[in-house]
Amino acid sequence: MVDLEPRRLSLLCELARRRSVTAVAQALHLTPTAVSQQLKVLEREAGTALLTRVGRGVELTDAGEALVLAARDLEEARARVEATWDAYRHRVAGVVSLSVYPTAGQALLPGLLLRLAVHPELRLDVAEADMVGDAYAARTEKVDVVLAHRAWVDGTWSDGPAKDLVVRDLASEPLDVVAPPGHRLAGLTEVTVADVADETWVGVPEGWPFDRALMAWFAAADRLPRVGHRYTDLRVQEALVAAGHGVALMPRQAVEHAVGGAGDARLVLRPVRPARTRAERPVRRIAALARPDRAVRVAVATVLEALVAEAAEVPGWDPPDGAAG
Repeated sequence: MVDLEPRRLSLLCELARRRSVTAVAQALHLTPTAVSQQLKVLEREAGTALLTRVGRGVELTDAGEALVLAARDLEEARARVEATWDAYRHRVAGVVSLSVYPTAGQALLPGLLLRLAVHPELRLDVAEADMVGDAYAARTEKVDVVLAHRAWVDGTWSDGPAKDLVVRDLASEPLDVVAPPGHRLAGLTEVTVADVADETWVGVPEGWPFDRALMAWFAAADRLPRVGHRYTDLRVQEALVAAGHGVALMPRQAVEHAVGGAGDARLVLRPVRPARTRAERPVRRIAALARPDRAVRVAVATVLEALVAEAAEVPGWDPPDGAAG
């Protein structure tokens, strides 16, 4: 029977995920030489070539790919054993790393920290990262839980790389048209494409979720929006809209100083009327992503459940299926 060292199998799995020895070494705080040496030992243990050199890098052989599939099952099984033991001892402990994009942090972190305070041995290590598309799924290689969002036109998380991840759908947040209080749109209850066809838009960079949402909303009415300004920071967009430089399509909960909020309101939000069906109303889908072997840890599962509970109480957010609001 072949006796393969689990720690070396983990290195092989990391190589499959990160695609370079240098990236594995950086992630695990090792030297590239140490990683290479351990992988060579694993090849001797396996009795066959697991890697092949391609240019200045390496790739997995067919045998290496097969071993990685089996090793991932082993990783998940070990994680389940640890989770079962923690659950038996009623122990929620350890460090859970959490990646948040800015508006999710604003909406969820204060309440999340209160919910987790009942577990004194659990510590949340939070980092901010605002990304686009499948980059959120890729970030789960570095972080236990990743808060992610995407436009409704992008389908579901299971359509992309996240199909191999644990996905906890948190909410569906409407995207509203934002304008200054004195704008003619302030007198409307809903906004159609025809109402804003000639407006200048303050948007995000091309290809970002809100940009795709705006383009899809207009495309359904056979129109194309005129985007005059593009910024990644929502606060910059708000400032330009408030100064009369255009209108914007923005997430409902994230807009500050809006009518209905504080007395110094400088913006109005008006819901969008979809071009054809209610299912086409612009929204962003919000989810928590995690690798399966990490999601089974009691501490990580506790954070995921707390996120689901907290998201259900965020004003302006609808349930994940978008049925409400």
